[in-house]
This record gives sequence, C-alpha cells and structure tokens, in this order.
Amino acid sequence: MASNKKHWWGLFIIPLELLIGDCLFPPLHLGKSPETALLASTLLFLTGFVATIYLFHDFLREQWHLYRSRLFLRLLMSIFLTAVAFLLLRVTREMIPSELLQLRASTIPSPQTLNPSWTVLAAIIPFIAPFTEELTFRYLLLGKFSSKFLRVIMLFIQGILFGLIHWTTFNGNVYAMIPYMVLGCLLYTSRCV
Repeated sequence: MASNKKHWWGLFIIPLELLIGDCLFPPLHLGKSPETALLASTLLFLTGFVATIYLFHDFLREQWHLYRSRLFLRLLMSIFLTAVAFLLLRVTREMIPSELLQLRASTIPSPQTLNPSWTVLAAIIPFIAPFTEELTFRYLLLGKFSSKFLRVIMLFIQGILFGLIHWTTFNGNVYAMIPYMVLGCLLYTSRCV
C-alpha cells in the first residue's frame, strides 16, 4: 500500500513543477532578473529530483545493483546507444522537410542574457530533468502494466503527456517533436529505465 502511495506522489512531481513554475513564479516576479529566474528554476527542479530519489530509492538501488553487475560492459553499451540515439535523431530530422522544422518566432519578449559564469548552474536542469521524466513516464506510466493492450494505450497517453510538457521547448512545432517520438518508440522496446 505504501508503494502505491509513493507511485501516486511520484506522478504529481512533474505537474507540480509545471504549476509552481507557471503560477507561482510570475506573481513573485522571479523572472525579472535572469539570475533569480535561474536560481528559482534550479531550486524547483532540484527539489523534484530529490523527491523522486526519495520516493523511489528502493527501486533505484535495485536497478543500480543490476547495472553495476557488469559495469564496464553496460557503460560501453550506454555510450554506444547514446551515439545510436543521436544518429537516429539526425536521420529522422533529415527525413522531415526543413521548412517544417523551423520554429516560429516567439511572441514572448526575449529574456536578458546571463553572465557566462552561470553556465554550470544552467546546465543542472537539463541534466536532472530527464531522470525525473524517465521515472515518471517510463516506470510509473508504462512499466507498471503487464498487459500488452494496456501498455500500448499507456504508450500513447504517456507520449501525449510527455509532448505537452515539452510543448514550449519546441515552440509548439509538432514536426520538430517527431524525431523524439521515433526515439521514444525505440526506447519503449528496451527493458531498462
């Protein structure tokens, strides 16, 4: 029963991050200074990351023991599969007409730029966000179902939800998301989180 509660709490992490970022940050005027916006966003995502680790530490420990059993081979496989993923993304992008991949100009005024010394802090979010996303979308929404029919249904549901949380990343251009949809279908066939 406690495990089931953890899973429900885990499903709320990403929506809470989005709600806090969209509803709480603007009234507090956290976006006026790029440094303040970066600090607030990093703190928000770090909190979600730590909450995810806390909720799923048993599962993560179990997965680490499996991964560690043949660490060198698995690290080589991870590097190889990363290269394959980049190649697959590139091939898929080349199959889509270039005019469909161009992003529309944003109506949001361009933010102030950050001093280059803030780059390390700015790199934290893209590093930790996929970890939380993988646990949410692959483990909780997809990996918990043993029925093939339910897994296929959940593949579409989690794909739509994943696309919606990345909508602004691609400025609403669905065609730019297609290469990542192809990669997601490939990852669907793998058995590891």
